Amino acid sequence: MLRVAIVDDEAAVRRNLAEMISRFSDENGEAFSVSGYAGGREFLASGATEDIVLLDIEMEDLNGMDTARLLRGMGASSEIIFVTNMAQYALKGYEVSALDFIVKPVRYASFAFKFRRAAEAASRKNNSRIAVATREGMRYTDTSDISYVEVMGHKLIYHTVRGSFEAWGTLKHACTTLEPFGFALCNACYLVNLARVISVGQDMVTVEGGDELKMSRGRKRSFMDALTRPRGG
Repeated sequence: MLRVAIVDDEAAVRRNLAEMISRFSDENGEAFSVSGYAGGREFLASGATEDIVLLDIEMEDLNGMDTARLLRGMGASSEIIFVTNMAQYALKGYEVSALDFIVKPVRYASFAFKFRRAAEAASRKNNSRIAVATREGMRYTDTSDISYVEVMGHKLIYHTVRGSFEAWGTLKHACTTLEPFGFALCNACYLVNLARVISVGQDMVTVEGGDELKMSRGRKRSFMDALTRPRGG
């Protein structure tokens, strides 16, 4: 079930959008979990783990664009649709990778078309999204965003396209979770996303971004077999 956040400081707008989601759900046979927030700070404080975010731009406590920037800073890949009467600002949505915007007052036909796009995109992401336990709580990460996982002492470092973060857990558990998504060990310390490998040397693997990871002799054959094995499709 996809989770939807409605972030708007007008209660009437939140109710209207919730009703549209309910109608969309009935018409398409899809279930959604919907949460309403009266402002950006309240939304972010909740953890902001929803798959789709319907986000007003002009809010008193924290405007929608700044809310979206902070959301992306948390590593969230939620599908954002700005719902606003300030279309000129919504056009800057590319800065926060927003999917689209809807101009108020919201008409159901426009809402349904754009909400469907968001639901389809979120469903595709959910198929490869994992939950990682960190000191701050659970962090949701798309496997395609991970370049490699590194063991450092008694913790794991997830190196992603949005930066690195520390996590609890064991490399064995990370392997169990990520190997089905095209990851392989190049030594006892590095679990590598094969889709982000750009070159392999005699004893070194280079991933996108330029990081060079040591390849152990004992892992090289299985790593190269995994790297050359057809993936997907």
